[in-house]
Amino acid sequence: MDLVVPGNGILLWQLTGLSYLGFWIYALIHMIRSDFKDSHTKLIWAILIVFVPIIGTFLYLSMNKRTKKRDGRFDPDFTKNSTS
Repeated sequence: MDLVVPGNGILLWQLTGLSYLGFWIYALIHMIRSDFKDSHTKLIWAILIVFVPIIGTFLYLSMNKRTKKRDGRFDPDFTKNSTS
């Protein structure tokens, strides 16, 4: 596969770049809409995603569950009696 001559090689690079752009946009939007445990964590992730895009994007996507708040936990209350 010759990557310099237009043809199949350039198509591979374009698809790779387009898929990476999709990951980058998803990580950026997900980071903006998320709540984090620490107040400065969102700023740190934003700096990593924007200024170190290749490493920052995949680090965020692989490690973001450890740094987020868990407010939406399912916590039913079975002590209430609904028949009374």
